[in-house]
Amino acid sequence: MAFLLTGVFCLAATSLMAETYRWKDKDGKVHYGASVPAEYAEQPYDVLNNAGMVIEHVEDTSIPLEVIAEKKIQKRQPLISDEERLRQSDRLLVIQYRSEEDITVALEQQISQLGYDTRLINQSYNSTSTAIRDQIRQAAEQQRANQPISADQQKGIDRLYARRARDEQKRAAMDKRENRIRTRFQKDLDRYRFLTSDSVEVDEEKEDQG
Repeated sequence: MAFLLTGVFCLAATSLMAETYRWKDKDGKVHYGASVPAEYAEQPYDVLNNAGMVIEHVEDTSIPLEVIAEKKIQKRQPLISDEERLRQSDRLLVIQYRSEEDITVALEQQISQLGYDTRLINQSYNSTSTAIRDQIRQAAEQQRANQPISADQQKGIDRLYARRARDEQKRAAMDKRENRIRTRFQKDLDRYRFLTSDSVEVDEEKEDQG
């Protein structure tokens, strides 16, 4: 039993080793963090292990981090059976959370962290929309005054539309990311309720009795 618990705790410790992300800002200054901020989401970044070594360089930033992590897991060859993996996952779940409320609190914390990036994206979208309205209004006034719109002015308007389109894509991506987080925590909550129910305890007692 002690050996089994030791293995579970080691597995838990391994899963909690967070990767570090390294990226550059617009001035070329290098930053490190647990995740890449929304304003730098379109720039390439490096993934470092806990020893500070680069384990992956990401150029295609259109792929969400969750998808990249999932692909990494899928590439690994299974070392244990699905049944044993489920048992270990169940043990970690009941060790990690002491109650259903703990799962709800953890969900709210992740959604709150996600909300910061969402606010940045919305601020960029709103400011860009305001700039577009101002530029269109100015162009309309010029046309009424028989003044041509310059090529640079048109390029500026086009850039604003392109920026807003990127913000719209980011907003959609954040919505999908929030849905994935909520779905994952709901699965954890449902499984936790099942594992801590009286019916499971009765089944375990029957197994122990042979």
